[in-house]
Amino acid sequence: MIKKSIYYTFFLFLILTAEIKKVSGQNLKFGFEINDNKRSTTIPFELNSNLIIVNVLFEGVIPLKFIVDTGVTNTVLIDKSYSDILSIEPDRKLTLIGAAGIKEVEAYIVNRTSVKVGKITGSNIPLLILKEDYLNLQKNLGIKIHGILGYDFFKNFIVRVDYKNKLMKFYRPEYFNRPLIFYKSIDMKIEQSKPYIFQKLKLNDSTEILSKLMIDTGASHPLMLHKNSSELIQLPEKNVRDILGAGIAGSIEGHAARIPQISLNKYTLEEVVTNYPDSGVYQDIIRNTGRNGTIGGGVLKRFKLFFDYGNEKLYLRRNSLIKEEFKHDMSGMSVVAKGEYYLEPYYEIERVREDTPAYEAGLRKEDKIISVNGNSGLDLSLEKINKTLSKKEGKKIKMKVKRGDEILSFSFYLKAFI
Repeated sequence: MIKKSIYYTFFLFLILTAEIKKVSGQNLKFGFEINDNKRSTTIPFELNSNLIIVNVLFEGVIPLKFIVDTGVTNTVLIDKSYSDILSIEPDRKLTLIGAAGIKEVEAYIVNRTSVKVGKITGSNIPLLILKEDYLNLQKNLGIKIHGILGYDFFKNFIVRVDYKNKLMKFYRPEYFNRPLIFYKSIDMKIEQSKPYIFQKLKLNDSTEILSKLMIDTGASHPLMLHKNSSELIQLPEKNVRDILGAGIAGSIEGHAARIPQISLNKYTLEEVVTNYPDSGVYQDIIRNTGRNGTIGGGVLKRFKLFFDYGNEKLYLRRNSLIKEEFKHDMSGMSVVAKGEYYLEPYYEIERVREDTPAYEAGLRKEDKIISVNGNSGLDLSLEKINKTLSKKEGKKIKMKVKRGDEILSFSFYLKAFI
């Protein structure tokens, strides 16, 4: 099964607000600020499945890990147990609707919380708390994720994102005077707290469209297109059906394929792996925004970026990953992280598609992975497994798994499906 492109579709245009009230005659600070009035600060991050993950100090007490996601509005806590530990009382309860519009889930709003990321402090931040971990990110990433930082984290700064060196730098706009002469500039439209750009897509030999695309650092895929957003967007003949990602309403299903080309200013990327969710899944979003799709981390990681929300500009400069081929699973199976297994995290085959190398070799659903090409134990991670299974066509894969009480060995050769 193809490697999952983890896409977080939480809610439709949810904008939380909080009042700035006076306490003891003084105004409370509100929003994210760089400490000590510094002009800029640098924050290192982890990169997992093309997602930016930063260390967060929640309420000045609990260290957590948050995804930095331009595709959502506010700060989100996806594990309510941490707010319960601190006895944080919600200000109100609300219901969220998933992308398909068919499943409702419960969440809570806390109008004022404290969040610290490196030298940046968020004071009196409106926080959305999910009642349960509906997203189950640990299953798809192999590491525990506790929350998300969205538009609120970006809007007060000019933000440089350096994927290759795993660094973000935040500048106070009034002091930003760095010349960006080596960067290409793209007009970026901020609509309902989300950034959009208009760029050309070459869909086949004869069809090219100017598309409206949301910039989504919280999506691991390179590109997602909505077939029902334009009659010109059609599913390519060569495609694979699979689960494309996870949202609060459950799994997002569709197809994966490739498009010949996407242009970002003067930069051109070819044979781009593209997800096509089933028609209707994003119908409300398409109707309300007119967007044709999203650009995710699989494309963004190939550039050094500057986000200037205030002036609605995106600046980009290619890095050494620009020529890297867009990879896709070539085994025919999907692997997820599970709980404790002999006191260590373990990885299990969630699905195996028929008529694929993994299936024909004999691997099956619920097989527990012991080793992949000699890597086992702490040398094994979900990200490493997925990268190995999408390296190059013809590569030999050797796997050892536990099935019931048996230890079994298998081997097969990777095959490109799209």
